[in-house]
Amino acid sequence: MEKKLTINDIAEMAGVSRQTISRVLNNKPEVNAVTRNHVLRIIEKHGFQPSLQARSMVTRQTNMVAVLLPDIANPFFGEIVRGIERTLRANKLNVFLMTSEEDVGLENSFIQLSQNYNVDGMILCSPRLDEANLRRMIPKISPVVLLNRDVDTDGAACVVVDANYGGYAATKYLIEQGHTKIGIIAGPPRAYSSMQRLEGYKKALQEFNIPLETDLIMQVEADNKGVHQIAEQLIKKQVTAITTYNDLAAAHVIQACTDLKLSVPDDISVIGFDGIEISQFMNPSLTTMSLPLFEMGQTIANILIKMIKGNEAFDKITTVYPILKEGRSTTSFKALGKNLRGK
Repeated sequence: MEKKLTINDIAEMAGVSRQTISRVLNNKPEVNAVTRNHVLRIIEKHGFQPSLQARSMVTRQTNMVAVLLPDIANPFFGEIVRGIERTLRANKLNVFLMTSEEDVGLENSFIQLSQNYNVDGMILCSPRLDEANLRRMIPKISPVVLLNRDVDTDGAACVVVDANYGGYAATKYLIEQGHTKIGIIAGPPRAYSSMQRLEGYKKALQEFNIPLETDLIMQVEADNKGVHQIAEQLIKKQVTAITTYNDLAAAHVIQACTDLKLSVPDDISVIGFDGIEISQFMNPSLTTMSLPLFEMGQTIANILIKMIKGNEAFDKITTVYPILKEGRSTTSFKALGKNLRGK
C-alpha cells in the first residue's frame, strides 16, 4: 500500500519549511510567486491532500466549530442550526454537531471530545449543566457562545431569550382577554428558561392581583411526553386558558382538548412559545410568543466568529425578546362557550 504523503514530505521535496507549505495551501500572501508555483507543481504532481490534523498543527486552527444542542428534532433548534451553519459555512468554518437529549453525561463527553479535536470554538445549549460546571469547562474549550444561559465569565458570550418577559407577556395577554384561571405548562423543571418563564407568569398574575394557584402550574420534560395528560388535568381544573413552554407542547394541548370534545378557542384558549413555522399551519393557527430563530442562529455564529478572530468587539450578552404573534387559538373570556363561563 502506497504511503500517504504528509506536509513534511512535500516540504522536503520542495526544499522549503512546512510553514511555507501551509501558507501556500491557505493562499497566504507571504510567499513569493516563484516559490508558490514550485510548491503547487509538486502538490499537483503527487495529488497531495493535507489532513485536517496536519493543517491544524501548522495553523493552530481546525476550522471546526462544535455545536451541542439538546434536541435537533425540535424545529426550534433546527431553525437555529440552519442560521448557524449557513453563517459558519460562509466563513469557511465547518460544524461538528451533537445532540444530548439533555443527558448531562453525554454533554460532558461531547465537551471533552471537542477539546480533544481542538475545535476553534463551541456553541453550547445545555439547560441542565449547572453554572459551576460551566465555569470550570469554559476555559478549556473557549471561545464559547452559550444559548439560553446567562453565565458571565471570560471566554464566553451569551445569547439569551428573555423567557421571563415571554412568560409575562403571554400571561398578561390572556389576562387582558378576561382570563383569570390560567394554567401553565412551564417545561423541564431544572431548565433555566423554564424557571424564567414561570417567574414571568407569576409576575403577571401578581400585577393584576390574581391569586397564584400552584395546582395550575405544571412542568414536563423536554421531549413533550406527558403533555397530553397534563393538559387533561388542567382542563379538569376548569382553566379557561393554557400557556405552554413551546409550540409543540401547545399542539399536544390542542389535541387533548379535541379528545375531550372541547373547542380551541371557543372553550379554551391556548398560547405557545417559539413561533416555529408549523404553528401557523395548526388548526387553529397558534397564538405564540414568536422568536426570529434563523436570525438567532446567525447572531450566535457571528459572535463566535468575532471571538475566534480575536480582533473584533462583540457583545458579551445578547438578549432576544419574543413578540406576541396572534393566531386563532385564543379568544376573550367573554367569547368562551357558555358552558365554561357558567362554571
